[in-house]
Amino acid sequence: MAVGTSSTIPDDIEGLDQIQPWTNREATTTRELPRSLVVLGAGPTGVEMSQVYARYGVPTVLVSPHERINPKDHPRSSATLDAALRRDGVDIRTGVQAIRVRARAGHDGAHVVELSDTTTVEGHELLLAVGRTAPLAALGVETIGVRLEDGQLQPDDRLRIADDVYVAGDPAGPEMHTHLAVYQGEMVARIALGEDVRPDHRAIPHATYTDPQTAGTGLQLDEAIQGGHNAFEETADYATTAVGEIAEAAGHVSIVVGRRNRALLGAFIAAPGAAEAIGEAVLAIKTATPLDVLADTIHPFPTTVRVMGGLFAQAAARGDRLTASGA
Repeated sequence: MAVGTSSTIPDDIEGLDQIQPWTNREATTTRELPRSLVVLGAGPTGVEMSQVYARYGVPTVLVSPHERINPKDHPRSSATLDAALRRDGVDIRTGVQAIRVRARAGHDGAHVVELSDTTTVEGHELLLAVGRTAPLAALGVETIGVRLEDGQLQPDDRLRIADDVYVAGDPAGPEMHTHLAVYQGEMVARIALGEDVRPDHRAIPHATYTDPQTAGTGLQLDEAIQGGHNAFEETADYATTAVGEIAEAAGHVSIVVGRRNRALLGAFIAAPGAAEAIGEAVLAIKTATPLDVLADTIHPFPTTVRVMGGLFAQAAARGDRLTASGA
């Protein structure tokens, strides 16, 4: 089973049914630029599409109920994206949500969107980027003994939901990414053909294709501490690095390290080439590569991944100092 997901259409916004809102499909296939655009939701789709349309000169407003955009990403990555989008002309409204749409009631026939803080924004098109919904309810999975829990499937560690029935992609979890769906699809095929394998979800990369890109994998510092790890974080200000000065780019590279096992727990980047550079951290977490090995690895100069390599060396030295002091 690989049924994917579609954009969630919220049912608590009054008047939304009086217009034809965009989803990611319309936003990526339209042949004409809208005169103005309101984007509801500031996850990866919301921030990517906001920047695209703003750079095409479309007046764009990005609305998020969270206090920062792309809220599941590292806070420094969110801050980097916020600054980049504002430079491109995006009007960002955080901590508010849409409560009502008044169709074609604004200037020059734009839709008026009333927000929870009593302000309004206007757009000739309204893009919904508030989440994804899997079409599970009408599939009849109950006929093969599958019970949905809170509307979700609960696959086992081999992605099986019933005898000889497997799930891959968005409905399988634990995250929604095209690359994860491909990985799970390949894994399901191997399992169905009799191989004794199981998917490994310990290090799932995520990337946002904005300018600059952001990417990450593993645990953020607060997640690591909540999970019982004695962890610390090392961070580099990208703008002050050699590659950052050459590219004239702001951002950061941050790593999270466990003191006890001296291994990488997480890595997060907001910088040019972030999606490519994160691959080394994915492999390091998956293989539990010792921190000393990562610190001793030679990285090409000047690159984003070399900045991460420098952090490995800093973390190894910091770990040595902590060990020597008995911390």
